[in-house]
Amino acid sequence: MKMNNKYLISWHDSAKNTGGTKAKDDVEFFLRNQGYKIIDTPHNKYLKMLYVIFVLPFVCLKIRRGVIYVQFPTGIPFQMKMIIFFIKHFSGAELAYIIHDIETLRIWNDGNDHPESEQTELLFLKEADGIVSLNHKMTDWLIEKGIKAPITDMKIWDYNNPKPLTDSREYKKSIVFAGNLGKSTFLKKWDLETPIDVYGPNAADKYPNNVSYQGVLAAEELPGALVQSFGLVWDGNSMDKCTGNYGSYLRINDPHKVSLYLSSGLPIIIWSEAALADIVRDEKLGITVDSLKDIDRALSEVKVDDYQKMCSNVQNIAKLMRKGYFLTNATDELNKLMNRQEY
Repeated sequence: MKMNNKYLISWHDSAKNTGGTKAKDDVEFFLRNQGYKIIDTPHNKYLKMLYVIFVLPFVCLKIRRGVIYVQFPTGIPFQMKMIIFFIKHFSGAELAYIIHDIETLRIWNDGNDHPESEQTELLFLKEADGIVSLNHKMTDWLIEKGIKAPITDMKIWDYNNPKPLTDSREYKKSIVFAGNLGKSTFLKKWDLETPIDVYGPNAADKYPNNVSYQGVLAAEELPGALVQSFGLVWDGNSMDKCTGNYGSYLRINDPHKVSLYLSSGLPIIIWSEAALADIVRDEKLGITVDSLKDIDRALSEVKVDDYQKMCSNVQNIAKLMRKGYFLTNATDELNKLMNRQEY
């Protein structure tokens, strides 16, 4: 597929200082560098709606071949429906998704019935001519749900991180956690000897003594604050295991905070049942634990030489992330698969 026939719809989300827009911004950054043409949309929510209805059809009519990537999900369901319709019926290009989240698994997996929302999301997914999935576990779920289009695995998020990588880190047995603290209620139960610094919005009024709230930093500022020994990846209300919708979602999701930590040269501590635990174990990028209560013991068993080897492994993968290596490989492979497939 020729370079000038590759497109990406740029959709501007409104979240601020949560890291919520960082992943989509980085996808645009790396694909733009790969020669993709960016189909820009307005920032204002009302202008977005007008653009999708009245402008996008004419944009699509001018595209007679190639592939148009959409970051999934994009906008509200009506907007997503219109974007899909105009790409499929007005352009001559194929429709490809780069999946960020599957809401059926992230917020609707609560034991209650959400048939209309789940069905709509699956219908959107089945419209794709190709999909970049986060990992093989998510790919297995998509196939089980009847997705027939070719799928490639990104494996882990890339991360545009301008902060220079440090050559060495001192092992201080300290931990940092960055994220939406409103859903990270396990922090209220932190009774470990190991101290933890936390960053993010929606902090609790009070935390245990060994939890130090450090405020909210913008995505571009946060890497500079990561001076601890490990970055923690955990979710839910429990210290024993990741619980609730968001905790369970770790089994199939690639949290963007993993790439924040790794691209900053920081080894990670992650739940042993998380989808990304495999790459952490295989590439020796940190520690996997069944329970947060295992952390004190686990850190005491890490020797300085072991930690320095982890840091070296993390530096290697950080350099790849900063180049957009994983996204580029996944999209290049998908473009080849779609180019051979007839629809």
